[in-house]
Amino acid sequence: HGDREAIRAITKRVQTEETWKVAWKEMELARRAETQADLEHRMTYNAMLMELAGQAPRANNPRKPRKCSNRVSDLARPAKPKTPDDITKRSDYAGLVHVDHRHAMEARFPGAGHAFTATFTADATERSKPAFPPPEPPATPAFPEESQFSADSRCLVRKGSAPVNQQRLQTVKHREDADTLAEHSQRQFLATAAPPAPDQGKMLLKETNAVDTAQMSLELPPRSDHTSGSGSLHSKDSGQKLDVAPPARPMTYPVSVPNVEDSMEVPDWRPKRSHGALATATPKEQALQSARMERWPPVGSQTVDVTILSASGLPKADRTGHSDPYVVVQVPGKSRSKAKTTVVAATENPEFNQTVVVRGWRRGEPLIISVIDADVMGADDQLASVQVPSAAMFPHGFEGRLEMRNTWVLDKGMSEEYKEYNLSCRPTIDVKISLRDDVYTGSGPALSYLEAEQAVSMPDAQPTTGAICAHLDNFEAQLKPVPRLGNFWMTPR
Repeated sequence: HGDREAIRAITKRVQTEETWKVAWKEMELARRAETQADLEHRMTYNAMLMELAGQAPRANNPRKPRKCSNRVSDLARPAKPKTPDDITKRSDYAGLVHVDHRHAMEARFPGAGHAFTATFTADATERSKPAFPPPEPPATPAFPEESQFSADSRCLVRKGSAPVNQQRLQTVKHREDADTLAEHSQRQFLATAAPPAPDQGKMLLKETNAVDTAQMSLELPPRSDHTSGSGSLHSKDSGQKLDVAPPARPMTYPVSVPNVEDSMEVPDWRPKRSHGALATATPKEQALQSARMERWPPVGSQTVDVTILSASGLPKADRTGHSDPYVVVQVPGKSRSKAKTTVVAATENPEFNQTVVVRGWRRGEPLIISVIDADVMGADDQLASVQVPSAAMFPHGFEGRLEMRNTWVLDKGMSEEYKEYNLSCRPTIDVKISLRDDVYTGSGPALSYLEAEQAVSMPDAQPTTGAICAHLDNFEAQLKPVPRLGNFWMTPR
């Protein structure tokens, strides 16, 4: 309370000083205008007397044209007074808790101390402006509630891209995700200083790493919350969790930083320069440029025929109560391999009976099958998706029903009835996948899978680039994931 009273007293004094400064400048301008008017009056009177006396009037010397540049003229003009963005940055407020020790306020009131201080200082800045009669001193704002990450704000967490392809990234197993870290992170409010540490009871505990099959098994379900108040060892699967080492208290804590690019009109903007050495391109332009320069189909790839028979249990994406689905099949990371069916109108159980051709597939790469709703206006909405691994369709293909993941996104204008129905949907799709026996070798004709293997394994053979690529892909596809020491698992390359 005493700290806020000091800010009010200083703000009142600063406001009085600024008001007197403005009044003094206005008085000086009025005196200058009065003096100039009196001088012109005297000059006119003297000219009249000279004319009555028969003397020649003095010639009015016109002002000479300015020979200086516009820049020099701008520098010669008096600078306008600068209004400070935060009046508490002046030395008059030095040493106060609400000014120089905002971390202490945030540590005393986690999640609300900084917001309270920022609101109070902003009000003090507004009330320090010159005005008459003087405004009231800054009032104590209402204490805000603690800010926590809600379910809607978790989707705003931006994840950095890992320097590895999508196929390798899908084999990684982890026990902590970005949403869990966001729930237990501290919001950074100062640009050059980390936020204060959270309460020990609210810190996210860290899983221990050990060379143990029970500890590093892929079958161990991830424990999303390890805080001391969560009681993770006393849940339904506590018998299984007691077999592994308990989590340890970490020495660091996660920090969430606001992303500046999200508020920009063009997030991927980059300056374009005419000089070749200085020219830059956006990430989207770089992806398009690399796609044009890529050889298609890739050396060592095969052609896949995917027959889409039917789908069922799709969500109702349109507000009219139906969907207009079509199917897209693609190799991950290869946009030119995309193939899609025609649209079946107004149904959640479409019958396609269509065959699409997917080029550029290599052994070891999965296929992504997505069901998308076609919209007349706006972007199309994805309804469901499934990933078919390479082991499920090589070498004899695949035929059967696949359970898809419901990827429908909630629309704000949709009724509660449709919302509950769409969230309960479990979509499935009937497909038939067959592989053509043609391995692309580049300049030469396509080889069969057996011929490509013999071209590498036969003695005194001169294998082509396509045969070597196919052999390397087959070698990597036969490797099985093995546990590694650490909080992840990855297929070795």
